[in-house]
Amino acid sequence: MGKLKTRLTYIAIVFLLLLLVVGAWRFYQVLYGSTGDALRRAENFLFTRSTVAQLGEQGKIRYFFVTNRSKTDKVSGLEDRFSADREAALKFGLFDTRIEPSVGLGMFINPSEWFQTEEIVVENMQMLREDEFIGKLRDLVGRSPQKSLLIVIHGFRERFPSALRKTSFVGHVLDVNSPVMVFDWPGNQGSSLGGYRRARDVAAASGAELARTIELIVRDIEPEKIWLLANSMGAEVVVHAFSDLYQNPEFADADVEIEDVVLTAPDVSHDEFDTQFKREIISLARNLTVYVSSNDRALVMSRIVNRGDRRRGESTLSPDMLEEAARIAELSDGDEDLIALVDVTPVNRTRNFHNFSLETPEFFDDLFRRLTNEQAPFARPLYRVETPDGVAYWVLTPGR
Repeated sequence: MGKLKTRLTYIAIVFLLLLLVVGAWRFYQVLYGSTGDALRRAENFLFTRSTVAQLGEQGKIRYFFVTNRSKTDKVSGLEDRFSADREAALKFGLFDTRIEPSVGLGMFINPSEWFQTEEIVVENMQMLREDEFIGKLRDLVGRSPQKSLLIVIHGFRERFPSALRKTSFVGHVLDVNSPVMVFDWPGNQGSSLGGYRRARDVAAASGAELARTIELIVRDIEPEKIWLLANSMGAEVVVHAFSDLYQNPEFADADVEIEDVVLTAPDVSHDEFDTQFKREIISLARNLTVYVSSNDRALVMSRIVNRGDRRRGESTLSPDMLEEAARIAELSDGDEDLIALVDVTPVNRTRNFHNFSLETPEFFDDLFRRLTNEQAPFARPLYRVETPDGVAYWVLTPGR
């Protein structure tokens, strides 16, 4: 009995020592690791490329918005300016955001917490007349190195204030020296099954307003390069916008109007994409890049809601499953010059595997190269895979 008691005592001591070591390491990480990360991020402000939209104060950047939400009568509080109702009239404006040096990738595990943080603060939001909007944005586009404009479209459940903050975060981390504008549509139709279906209907209808916004930008602001970045259900808005633009004789010609269309985890059906968007993208855009992930839980739920229809953002394969590659590579249809399909599964470490476009460094690095390089980028983390039928797609790896 005495030996057993002694043995249990030794085990308890070892266990307590392990707890002490783990606790000390955790304390060190919190005290010094996070401080080091914050200092490195603060130092990075000295090397920011986003100079064209800076407002003279470090960390303060100007952005623009166009929305098809109905406007409320309330003037106090950013959250109350616009409702969740869609209308055909476009509203224009700008907003200035202060971003603290501590902000970096992976900081926002739960996007719903963005309103509880003071590290991304919209300090100024102004409504503009259409001519004022054109004049101010045209000036910034003209002063940017590539005479470019990045248009961001967010997805399901996005409210107006979070759309502004999330756009600021994307612009900050992507760090491309170009003015950034968000096209905000009322995706916040509720989190229920009925809310999801309402949001899909609103997304489809909002394509008309996005199409009119693109027409205005091409005609009156005249960027040399338009980059269009849409996430999740925002891809549904883009698909319907391109359908409308394709009916316009001024757009459905040989002249390419949009430099890059980038879809991240697109929540749009394969049939809709293949029968409609693929034809129209050839007429309207020079490059299309689709980032997908085989472990995207949100799109798996979307597929269930939509009764088994595979969503375009699901890759449906792991990088080592070449026999499945036709499912992901069918989008390319042999046209590598126009369409690039990138599987981010190996680097997708996000909470629900759907928000990689907000939290994955390798994604931002790859996207930066695609927007700024004249030729298609090639880097060690980007691995080319060819199906038995000879169709290529790309896998984004952590690097070696």
